[in-house]
Amino acid sequence: MNRIEIASATSRQWDVVIAGSSFATLFFAYALRERGLQILFVERGPFIDRQTQLDRRFHDKPAPVRQDNRSGHRKDWTIRHQVGGGSNCWWGNTPRFHPSDLELKTRYGIAQDWPISYDTLEPYLLRTEEIMEIAGDSETSFTPRSAPYPYPAPILSRADRKLGEGNLGWQAMPSARSNGGRRPTCCASGACTLCPVDAKFTILNALEEMTDDGFHLLTDTELRTVETSAGEATGALVRTGDGAEHRIDADLVALAANPIGTSAILLRSELGGEHVGKGIHEQVGQFAWLDIPFDNYYGGSSFTGLGYGFYDGPFRSEAASVLIESWNAPPSLRLEPGKWLQRLKLKFVAEDLPQDRNRIILENDEPTLVWHGHTDYALAGLARAVDNLSDIIPFDYEVSRIGDLEPTEAHVIGGTPMGKDPVTSVVDPLGRVHGISNLLCLGASTFPTGAAANPTLTLSALSLRSGDLL
Repeated sequence: MNRIEIASATSRQWDVVIAGSSFATLFFAYALRERGLQILFVERGPFIDRQTQLDRRFHDKPAPVRQDNRSGHRKDWTIRHQVGGGSNCWWGNTPRFHPSDLELKTRYGIAQDWPISYDTLEPYLLRTEEIMEIAGDSETSFTPRSAPYPYPAPILSRADRKLGEGNLGWQAMPSARSNGGRRPTCCASGACTLCPVDAKFTILNALEEMTDDGFHLLTDTELRTVETSAGEATGALVRTGDGAEHRIDADLVALAANPIGTSAILLRSELGGEHVGKGIHEQVGQFAWLDIPFDNYYGGSSFTGLGYGFYDGPFRSEAASVLIESWNAPPSLRLEPGKWLQRLKLKFVAEDLPQDRNRIILENDEPTLVWHGHTDYALAGLARAVDNLSDIIPFDYEVSRIGDLEPTEAHVIGGTPMGKDPVTSVVDPLGRVHGISNLLCLGASTFPTGAAANPTLTLSALSLRSGDLL
């Protein structure tokens, strides 16, 4: 990718200008390769190479989010302003959304359906898994597949092997932490936020394979507003680190600046309608530590197991879907002589529903996230899973501790939801802002609803589809 300065960026007409440089951005652009297009990526943060990140432990410095927290509980939001965005610090878990996640209204009478089906998205999920070199067990997949995973799942931990017995909804965790392919194999150290061996897929380690001669990168520059004329986007106003503002001309503008940043751009631009910025949400997590009668761990990756016992069913009309992660590393030790490894660490992750009152507003032209809290629906799902855990664990255990609600799952969702009706949504099924065909929103901001599953694979596949079909 060619790095350029602001003078070069403003001196020409671009085919495409994209705000951001993370998963949604690159998978969208990847679909546009070899079309002879000149594409400019406008990244608010710096380019920090992998070695510098390791030297500085850069993952400890998330970007600040201004928040009006009215929930009465701590709430954190995890975003990154740097080339590669959240790919630099994600853990690489890549379960698919289930078909039911896209049909909550039809199946369970809650929230709303997505405007596309699972079958429509599935070919792009496959392509995304190939690009990321996902390791998984196709034989135990809870979600429908038309082809196997590119690489086999890592060795399961001792507990996960036992959990997989009895057809109780346990399977191997699909992962972008390598178990074959071009990247080093996962070291199973649990240091995934800043992988020491470069095993997980990131934007930085994928640039060589995913770039194009027409891709150009402008760093330390924030895309502030979208310029329009006669119902079409004509370019963008950007601000450089010295505070100067500049206009960049483009035939198409795509926003993938995370749900907070994308919502703020549309709000400043007075585009997208009344639903812009509304419905910001994410999953809610809770840990449980169980004492078990055998030694655990020794798996081949940081997470090796995934529990679907509380994921889907008629209960979702009243309580949230919950996905359970089984943690292999770093190990949680049991502090009793001779029983150090007899511990099972689980994380319950519940879906949540968008609420209009959880939203992005502008204060002095900068975004503030107004947060009223998670829904009772999400909390009911967590309680249901914790109370009925014995239904899906086929061996004896004692609960050592149940943790408090986690302050973040680092998966911000909503703000520019997709739909076919411009009265109830911001963008169409390809991410185009209603009424402005050459202005797109990409990423999890376009999700009409979230899911208990991690969103990264799905948002990447959606972006690949948008780029492929435009």
